[in-house]
Amino acid sequence: MSKAHRQYSFKFGRVFFPGEAQPIPSEIRFQPLGNHVGNVMALVKKWSKRDFPSESSFARVLEAAKIHDIGKPQRFEIQAKITKMSKFKEYTYSFRGHRYLAKCDKDAWAEALAIGHHDFSVEDICSQAYKLKKEQKYADILTKEPLAYARELYILEMCDQIEAELACRVFGDGNQADSRAFMDFTIAPDELDDTKYFIEPWIFEDLQPIELTFKSWVMQSNEIDKDGELKKCIQDGREEAIGKILDRIVKTWWQFHQGNSQESITKTITIQPYNSSIQAKIWTVEDFYQKLGGFQPNPMQKEMFEKMYNSHEDQHPAILLKSSTGSGKFESILFPALASSYRLILPLPARSLLEDQKQRTEDYLKKFSKLHPNREFSLVVDTGAQMYRQIYKNGEERKFRTSNSRRHLYKGDVILTTIDKFLYRYFAFGDKQKSFIFPLRINQEKTLICFDEAHSYDEISFTNFNSLVKSLYEAGRSIMLMTATMPSEYLKRFDYLEQIDYIEDSEKYHALQEFQEQTLKQDYPNKKSFEWINSIKRDSEHPEAYQNEYTQIILREWQTESQQKLIVVVERVQDAVEIYQKVKSDLNFSDRSSERFLFLYHGRIADQLRPNIYAEIQKRDSSNQPYLLITTSAIEVGCDLNAKVLISEICPPENLIQRAGRCNRKGNIHNAKVIAIGNSIPEFSNSLDENGWQIYQKTLESLSEFNAQKISECISVSEQVDDYRVIELFSMLHDYVYEADLTCKHSHEKGLIVTRSRTPSATLIYKDGCENPHKITVPVDRLIKNDENDFANTYVLERYYDRETTRFDERELGWGCAYSKDIVIEIHKNQEGAEIYDGKREFSYNPELGFVELPGIFIKLRSTNCDEKLLCKHTDRKSAIITYTKALKTKSD
Repeated sequence: MSKAHRQYSFKFGRVFFPGEAQPIPSEIRFQPLGNHVGNVMALVKKWSKRDFPSESSFARVLEAAKIHDIGKPQRFEIQAKITKMSKFKEYTYSFRGHRYLAKCDKDAWAEALAIGHHDFSVEDICSQAYKLKKEQKYADILTKEPLAYARELYILEMCDQIEAELACRVFGDGNQADSRAFMDFTIAPDELDDTKYFIEPWIFEDLQPIELTFKSWVMQSNEIDKDGELKKCIQDGREEAIGKILDRIVKTWWQFHQGNSQESITKTITIQPYNSSIQAKIWTVEDFYQKLGGFQPNPMQKEMFEKMYNSHEDQHPAILLKSSTGSGKFESILFPALASSYRLILPLPARSLLEDQKQRTEDYLKKFSKLHPNREFSLVVDTGAQMYRQIYKNGEERKFRTSNSRRHLYKGDVILTTIDKFLYRYFAFGDKQKSFIFPLRINQEKTLICFDEAHSYDEISFTNFNSLVKSLYEAGRSIMLMTATMPSEYLKRFDYLEQIDYIEDSEKYHALQEFQEQTLKQDYPNKKSFEWINSIKRDSEHPEAYQNEYTQIILREWQTESQQKLIVVVERVQDAVEIYQKVKSDLNFSDRSSERFLFLYHGRIADQLRPNIYAEIQKRDSSNQPYLLITTSAIEVGCDLNAKVLISEICPPENLIQRAGRCNRKGNIHNAKVIAIGNSIPEFSNSLDENGWQIYQKTLESLSEFNAQKISECISVSEQVDDYRVIELFSMLHDYVYEADLTCKHSHEKGLIVTRSRTPSATLIYKDGCENPHKITVPVDRLIKNDENDFANTYVLERYYDRETTRFDERELGWGCAYSKDIVIEIHKNQEGAEIYDGKREFSYNPELGFVELPGIFIKLRSTNCDEKLLCKHTDRKSAIITYTKALKTKSD
């Protein structure tokens, strides 16, 4: 027996409650600490040596494994979780604070690893790394590899958690096993042999099975409550006390039995890699595309596969891919990423794009899992509002239990997120415990970050996007930017990326077009007629005439030919709603009809409804059924629709190209057409100066066929003025998280990085008594009072975390910085029979139309040089002022 084993053999290690949770357990199992520590050390010894960041890493991690749980026996305590109704829920146990008792006089780094093994937070890791830098021998290592301490800590954490999950499975406590979803491994038992387990991925030095021994003492039910204390406590309705009683009973029992090896039970198990890990299949690009997608790859997809598939770990692709809408850019990244075992992170510019990408990713992951029998593959969706992980095995989605479904921490083969949320994860914002796993996984060798629709950013969002891409590139990460319409002014910012251009490179463009025509049998690729009706003018004071003329054009096109698919895009929500209602009336359409073909879709339709509406549209589109969709720019990017006719309000060239990408997307419609309407671009969406507008008009007037190349030549944006405050904040957060610069800690503690706009947002909720009330998110400057938007029963609140009750609660909005507040605006229905309330009219909400009007909540006050100020008056005569930072003035101001 080793010294480590002898030191801990008869001390508390871990506790297990097999079977269903009950106040008087049928059995309790105890694993001695020496057994756990010995197994963890065995795993460290077998760990792949190439994963250790320096020559001295292995010895430090092994020493940390020896001492990491030394404080557990002193801090052991059984606890009972109780429901809100004071009823027993389950037993758990705690070693709270045990890590701080770990000591190692000969190696401060090993001691820091042992202390940090449980928390793994950005604060803890940066603090420990900062302290280690004070010793020269450690400073040299951390200067060369700033994440060396974090990487070593992760190896220790992985070995600890692998052993812990195996112990849960061996000792029959499945609830604990399934709660470890945040670590980078998956364990599955051999269905024919209960002493064998498979681990994926296999991260050990060689492919030989590893043998581990698990020892336990068993406390039977007749020993647990032989004096009847627990039973009496339950009968008296004092279930909140049973945790302390069981804790005392267990400690007394253990003291009597420890050291009696005849009463212990020993089980030896082996862990081994999946067979597919030993014999990885070598794919050809044609074979992989046929197996996974059922189609042949086009020239662009072939080129991307060859660049990425099985690339060496020291070779990280850094590519900007330009290709037209509907050319298969998504598959050109997803397929080689899956084939090469990359973790693919897909940050999207908006949440509205996620539903389409999610469905396609799900379908491909199910098919991919069939190619690797009995292995699990997972999809993570992380947008803030949505945060979950789905697992696929043998072509089916697998249901699994976990104590916290939000604790996925980017453990996925594909992660779908937004640029805003990805920035937060890049800087380790979220639950503090385990938060550093985000930066670590983002910076792993086999992680690929792909930014789709990379042209969609401007102003602050572009400043952050530019800083992020450059930071990832300088760190040597694998990155990909995909775009169809990025302006040349922005392209210059990414001249360090390898550019693959299937738009302006004529040879590549024609090769792709030839493939579409000959191989895909697309008889009409990129073919659609074009008409610009510029005689219609919108009067902002009286928009009715414009809406009527727009409606007549829609009806004319709809009635020209039956069984067609038509998309209508306008710039304003109000116009979309009015036109939708006019079309609905003229077509005598009822939304209760079983054959729904008319749809309204915009960003102010409730979050809960938008995904279902889009799914209905896409279902009709894919089955070639007619539909008439009236929408806003919410539909123009990333949506896989194949309409016959697109009618669009005149908009900037980059937007028109994107919208046209939803028309004849598959190249199979011989008489597809694009119609632009209006004589001026609305100021709030215009990206052209006067000279650019003149050139754009002349180009549109010259076209009878839609020509994306000619229109793309009109794309022009004003010079990007980077907000120096955003750049500085990004730099400070980066120095804190990735360089352990504690002077920047205060920036991180504020919990803020401005990602898209200086203007903060609020959640607008319509409370009509439903369990899941409809809501949207809007910028606070859209909620400024005027004479027409002051509604009854409107309450302005802020959501906060109550540490006493350990749950979120709400209170009236108070004074302070808007960035630090979760602002919630509730609009309630009037009391039944009341037409007005407090002299104000009732807010009119129709789920079909969405939040057409926005309530007036704030009064805009005179701003200072730096801040904007908004006044909120509560119904009880209280008031509050919130502030936020003003945007920089631009050249046009």
